[in-house]
Amino acid sequence: MSFAHVIGQEAVKAQARAWLAADRLPHAILICGPEGTGKRRLALELAKAICCRAGAVEACDACSSCRRIEQLSHPDVHALVPLAPRRGRKDKAREESPPEEDRIAALEFLAGGASASPGGANISVESLRQLQASMGYAPGESSRRVGLVFGAECMQPAGANALLKSLEEPSRRAIFVLVSAAPERLLPTVLSRCQRLACRRLRPEEVRDHLRSQGMEGDRLELAVRLGAGSLDRASRAVSGELDPVRLQVERFLQAAVAGETQEYWEVIEELSARGEKNAVPLFLELLGVHLRDLFLLDQGREEEIALVDRLVALKGLATTLGPARLERAALEVDRAGEYLGRHVHPNLVLVDLWRALGGRPGPAPTG
Repeated sequence: MSFAHVIGQEAVKAQARAWLAADRLPHAILICGPEGTGKRRLALELAKAICCRAGAVEACDACSSCRRIEQLSHPDVHALVPLAPRRGRKDKAREESPPEEDRIAALEFLAGGASASPGGANISVESLRQLQASMGYAPGESSRRVGLVFGAECMQPAGANALLKSLEEPSRRAIFVLVSAAPERLLPTVLSRCQRLACRRLRPEEVRDHLRSQGMEGDRLELAVRLGAGSLDRASRAVSGELDPVRLQVERFLQAAVAGETQEYWEVIEELSARGEKNAVPLFLELLGVHLRDLFLLDQGREEEIALVDRLVALKGLATTLGPARLERAALEVDRAGEYLGRHVHPNLVLVDLWRALGGRPGPAPTG
């Protein structure tokens, strides 16, 4: 059954089933919650259930409608995802009929989790206006048209205002489903017109059972569950080893601050800048927060609760050197850092404050 593809989230799935069974779907739905909790899959399954030819509460996964929605090729289902801005002259034909590469980019976005959105990605005004126009037509094969807006917090303000008209004057034949990990960044007028389905962080046993179903066992499984912190996306990245280089960067940053090794500080900064990804510094800060939490736990004698079970020896050395006062200062700076990045403060300035909270002195950048 359709919603079985969504891990956990029983309360949210029950609400969606109730709407479908009573044929009382809201005209605008916001699926929100932390990254890696199944929001994108839930939105896709909801679209399949709305358009399914079998006529049941949940999608059959077998009819042509379900199969085409899975590939984002159904004529009554329109999906937008954040894309890197297009440069050069606008191609009118491309605006009127999105090319195959956009569909492929959307599928990659849906499969790629938080790491799939390129730096500077947004949902353009033109794309939102095109969606609004498409949703005004009568459905071709289904009882309703469905507009899926993934990464809705990336809508440009002008585009969000364009979409607002459709949300204020809804058509009975159109349902908009917005998906966002940062609903606080949406316009209040958009939020007020949406019914929410709020996904929670997954429980450790839900992540563990899913990873086991994928063949994962042993120490790496437990590391992934703990490091995932309720996000299947992050747990999967931990399984693949994708997070290992960033974890080592964080450890080097901490050790260099304790030792006052300015050169190491600048090397980490340069490596983060060289990655050129919009999520590079946020991910670094996220994992720095995990390290600091583990150091607090070790200081309190709660070794069995730490996430980074494979780095216990290194963590013990850092915990002894840093002490609770510096850890507390650094933890406060990590919290502030997220706020500063949201206000577009340069990442290097954010990391300078963290370095100082840990006791380091950045000094001048190396030359040559």
